[in-house]
Amino acid sequence: MPYLLAAEADKIQEFIFRSSRLREVVGASQLLTRFCQSVEDTLAKRYNAQVVVNDGGSFRVIFDTGEQAVAFGADLAELYRLALGGSLTVAEPVELNGNFRKANDEAGHKLRWAKSRRQGVMAEPHMPYVAFCASCGVGLANTRGRLKGRRTAQRSQYLCETCQTKTAERDRKPRALLDEFYEAYREMLEIKQREEPDWAEDADDIAEFDLRQRNYVAYLVADGNGMGKIFGSCDQGQMTTLSKRLTPVLHSSLARAAADFKRTVPGQGDMIPVLPLILGGDDLFALIPAPYALDFARRFCLTWEAQMDELVKGIGLTDVPRPTVAAAVVICKSKYPYALAHRRAEELLKEAKRRCKLLAAEKGEHLSAVNFEVILGNRLAGLEEEDEQAGGVRPTLRPYWVTNNGLPASAQERGIELKQLLDQRLALKNFPNKRLAELRRCFEDLPADITIHNRHEELESWTTRKLSRILQRLGSSFRAHVEAALHALGKRKDEGTGRHHWREIPGRDGTLLAHGMLDLLEAWDFAQDLGHSPDKYEPQEEEA
Repeated sequence: MPYLLAAEADKIQEFIFRSSRLREVVGASQLLTRFCQSVEDTLAKRYNAQVVVNDGGSFRVIFDTGEQAVAFGADLAELYRLALGGSLTVAEPVELNGNFRKANDEAGHKLRWAKSRRQGVMAEPHMPYVAFCASCGVGLANTRGRLKGRRTAQRSQYLCETCQTKTAERDRKPRALLDEFYEAYREMLEIKQREEPDWAEDADDIAEFDLRQRNYVAYLVADGNGMGKIFGSCDQGQMTTLSKRLTPVLHSSLARAAADFKRTVPGQGDMIPVLPLILGGDDLFALIPAPYALDFARRFCLTWEAQMDELVKGIGLTDVPRPTVAAAVVICKSKYPYALAHRRAEELLKEAKRRCKLLAAEKGEHLSAVNFEVILGNRLAGLEEEDEQAGGVRPTLRPYWVTNNGLPASAQERGIELKQLLDQRLALKNFPNKRLAELRRCFEDLPADITIHNRHEELESWTTRKLSRILQRLGSSFRAHVEAALHALGKRKDEGTGRHHWREIPGRDGTLLAHGMLDLLEAWDFAQDLGHSPDKYEPQEEEA
């Protein structure tokens, strides 16, 4: 009787992010990828096992006997500990009696049970008069040496074994993460002769792409929607094919957006404008340029949708929803800690995925969504979050839908397309900076006494007292563009007329009034469309 074994690495992000430099983050991701890929040709062959899934720290392996499965699981966990210094949970083997889907569901249940009851890894022993690693700050140093990198100080530092391994992995060849992405990038740009790619060492390198030279970068996080249901619908062959082709789809989707940026923004030199940090399965974490960051994410989502739809249909899955993806973009200074940016991006991603799930459950529509936030200066993200229930007014329409075929009416009730935000950025390019600042302050300074009962009246009064005064100081051309933007980023056509532009959308506890103008103004320098060069966004009229 064959057996199916499920195993999964624990706290992968904690392992990857346990370093202060992006060079070591890339190395940690490559270590994980190389370990997963090596299992099929090494440990699995020793046990005459058939590998179904071995990607992103997750494993599904079939054995002839239960004893082989148990022994393999013990060896796999030990090898993972030795190679990566972390822990890996192995579930109890499940009998495979011909129904692979049922066995896979049971194996997943046993894996979750095992994870909930694992004791955890041992803490690093701490002793007085010993040195801690200068990079991760928690590991015990075993050497003193110099860190590699074009911006790294030349003085020696104490380093632990894990951080040294991550650094060495970043520089080894072939590089599982970077080389595979570079091949997809070459294909998109039609580069015939392979050259040695110039990769960013840290966020400061990507900050050089900031068109305004203010040292802003962006972090992109993405995750597929409903992938559990898609995998749960697979038989053994479909799961193997899907698992092996998920990562190439990520490579291709990210490379497509990077190639579009390379073509649109001139004067970039030879450096690749993207640095993948986590790239495996349907999970993505990448450092991207801040200019065009929102459209970068939009184009990534559209390419991922198209290629995943082709993949799912190609392996014969016809009874699953159309694949979609949720993405989050955090725009911040290059010195902002990447771990904090990722943590904030994960929170934004959860909101985007929740919105996608609600739309699918209530309306039967499957769309991708992008959420974003601009972190000004060095403030901590999320500290100034608006309470979306306060007075039933929410001064943002995030997250935004992503589609190439027009937004269905059911989705319009819950927001607008990201492309609509980008279009208004181009339409308002000549708007004077002084008026932009006034408009932003106006939307930030909403009435403090708004309640759920008087919100329409208060917003109408606010429009008359503040917003209309700004519009009256504009010329007729400017005023027409702003009013068009207020309508496009606000009230739907079927909401009738009124003296304010705010859109009604469903919230967690009732209907909310929301608007996208503040989103546009906050992301003003990062909301360009990659279909237009930077020169297209240069103002053509001087401020009066």
